Amino acid sequence: MSDPETLIQQADKKAASKPGFFGSILGGSATEKLEEASDLYVQAANIYRLRKQGKKAGESFEKAADALYKAGNQDEGAQVLVDAFKSYKVEDPASAAKVLEKSIEHFTLRGQFRRAANYKMDLAQIYEEELFDIEKALSSYQDAGDWFESDSAQALANKAFLKAADLNALSGNYIPATEIYKKIVKNAANNNLSRWSLKDYFVKIVFSYLAADDSVAANKYIQEALNIDSSFQTTREYNLTKDVLDSVNEGDPEKLSNTLYEYDQFSKLDNWKTKILLKIKNSIVEADDDLL
Repeated sequence: MSDPETLIQQADKKAASKPGFFGSILGGSATEKLEEASDLYVQAANIYRLRKQGKKAGESFEKAADALYKAGNQDEGAQVLVDAFKSYKVEDPASAAKVLEKSIEHFTLRGQFRRAANYKMDLAQIYEEELFDIEKALSSYQDAGDWFESDSAQALANKAFLKAADLNALSGNYIPATEIYKKIVKNAANNNLSRWSLKDYFVKIVFSYLAADDSVAANKYIQEALNIDSSFQTTREYNLTKDVLDSVNEGDPEKLSNTLYEYDQFSKLDNWKTKILLKIKNSIVEADDDLL
């Protein structure tokens, strides 16, 4: 197997060379040199990948992409940047995000919105889970949803919008979260395959209103939910929203705790519900303390 460092040195030399007049006549144009350099960088990158040296592989792929861009081959360069992203992802998420951003920009300019949206979801996940940049994660999920929607991929759009809504709520942006959830509800209500998810979205909207200390809006939305899907009234989720709302209106944190305990015996509360309900419970306790 070739030595990747030697391949990179050869590639650097080709990328930097400027063929003279006779070199051009003999087939050694600058574009060809850059493409040859790119091939060598890719070879080096793949060797690094085999050795599980992700960061070095990413750097080599990035050099290959740069050479392709300079050669005027942006389409192939953008795809090589995706390979750089995959290589960087574990060891250097910041670099992974950087190269993927550039690749996504190219795909959108080419009108490849479905492809761009898929990678935008990957980018959002890195911002959310690796770099803890919630603002960029939110923006990326929202962009992905918009692009999926523009490509008539509504199910994928809803998935992206749901991530954006969940993150908004967990970040304390409760009212913006309700607006996104309502958009998802509207999309799901018109699709028989996704109507089964409506009850979960209803719960999230009601809880988001309660977390925003707006029990009036929460109660109003429960009625609106029944108008959208009357079967909601027969579900455990409906009973949960009503019981939580009653606990808030009565200012009774103990009743809320009992309600959640009973619900959790049959349907485990997920991480999102647990965090939002904790906010709701704390608001009840704080309101009770203010009365003392």
